[in-house]
Amino acid sequence: MEEKYVFGIDLGTTYSCISYLDENGQHVTCRSVEGQETVPSVVRMQEGTEPVVGESAKNNAIMFPEDTIMFVKTHIGRDNFVNYGQDYSKEISPVSVSAKILEKLANDASIYTNSVVKRVVITVPAYFGQAEKEATRNAGLEAGLDVISIVEEPTASAIYYGLNSSKEPETIMVFDLGGGTFDITAMKIEDKNFRVLTTDGNHDLGGKNWDAKLIELVKEKFSEETGYDEDYDIDIEQELAINCEKAKFALTGSEVANVSLRIDRQHAANITVTRQEFEESTKTLLYTAIDLTKSVYDRLEEKPTKILLVGGSSYMPQVKAAIEENFPDLQIFINEPNTSVSKGASIYAYTCLVEEVENKPVTTPVPGPIPAPVPGPIDPERKRVLEGYGDGIKTIGEINVQSVTTKSLGVRMLLNNQPKINNIIFKDSLLPITNSEVYGTNGDNATNLPIKIYQSTYMDEFYEIDEDLYLGETTLSIPPGLPAGSPIEVTIGVEKDGLVVVRAVDKTRNLDVKAEFNCEIATK
Repeated sequence: MEEKYVFGIDLGTTYSCISYLDENGQHVTCRSVEGQETVPSVVRMQEGTEPVVGESAKNNAIMFPEDTIMFVKTHIGRDNFVNYGQDYSKEISPVSVSAKILEKLANDASIYTNSVVKRVVITVPAYFGQAEKEATRNAGLEAGLDVISIVEEPTASAIYYGLNSSKEPETIMVFDLGGGTFDITAMKIEDKNFRVLTTDGNHDLGGKNWDAKLIELVKEKFSEETGYDEDYDIDIEQELAINCEKAKFALTGSEVANVSLRIDRQHAANITVTRQEFEESTKTLLYTAIDLTKSVYDRLEEKPTKILLVGGSSYMPQVKAAIEENFPDLQIFINEPNTSVSKGASIYAYTCLVEEVENKPVTTPVPGPIPAPVPGPIDPERKRVLEGYGDGIKTIGEINVQSVTTKSLGVRMLLNNQPKINNIIFKDSLLPITNSEVYGTNGDNATNLPIKIYQSTYMDEFYEIDEDLYLGETTLSIPPGLPAGSPIEVTIGVEKDGLVVVRAVDKTRNLDVKAEFNCEIATK
């Protein structure tokens, strides 16, 4: 089997999917072997057998809670491990769990396309920082994939929207309400240039919260109708969770939905939930998303004209209604919420790879099967094939993505003998960026200086130490002989894909001191 395409992967909190560009320039989402465009991001770890990923693991999650790992995306880059097994005594890294999900997506896509799945772009939430991005990249590598790039989900959605809809320069907001996370991002689109302006979000807000509220509502109504007020068995909880999720989907297009629930002969009922009841029980969740959207909107100098709804949970009618009420001047676009992220990532993957093949900036890539990279100069015949493949297909054109820092980055230091964090790079700075600050050594003859890096959403120059914000560190080794107070210049750089580089210079001797920064994932 040969490698015909490159792929874009939306590695979601609750659901994931994978897409590519076919020979006709169409954006295609691969269906799983179960026949679905999206795969539940759920892994069941079974003793003595291969892990089960996807629908089967999700449908039995409550039945086998100790063996099932859900919402691993909320842990990646933040925790060293998650627990599972009897009494939750076993450990596995979030990177390895995510790799299992990526393997499932890649294997199913390989069957769907009859192509080797190797080179991919993986998307991450806009709020992800250095540790989370690096951990996501490592998950791809562990899954046997060649990760071309890591791209923020709102950017991927905007690429898909911009190449299909945007004709004039415009500022838009991307409202991304997924199964487990929420992002709101403002972007400037001009031709094929996509520039992130600012972003905000909540990594613990998504469809799972709406599900929990609906389950709570159904239990309350069931108790009122039947008088049942005891705990639910695990199998009943599992059935209720599945049926409530179905009811939530039904309420998207209907004013009422029914949830059948049976405990025993004396306690059984067909519970009716109206859309109004559901929206009333979840309005505080929606207010949280709207407040964050207002925060982003208010700090924009050039106000957006459109808002793009992304993520499966944005299908809920209350979302559109709340945006219309609070942002009457914004034009609302619902742009394939479940698949636009992976489709945009597949476009970006294609342009990245053509740039690699031709070893020069992208000019006129054309959708279709991807020729393998060729080292050295490209011969005229190969170049002619790249430009001429698929006569009549609309070219993508050059895509330029400009992101911003999603977190502020600072160095731990002493300010008037008090430990503080000094922010060197601030949130929403355009990437790539490099900033420096000069610090004095704390004593005579210092030879080993720890440089500890912290990431936060703070915009203050200095703030109090918070170890929950620790990102990683490096030790700066310098020759002996410097007196206390000798200047050391510390430079933090953030590359285009959000990865962090740290450098230090001994200013007294103009000595560029090696300081390799290794991002160590901090445990909460």
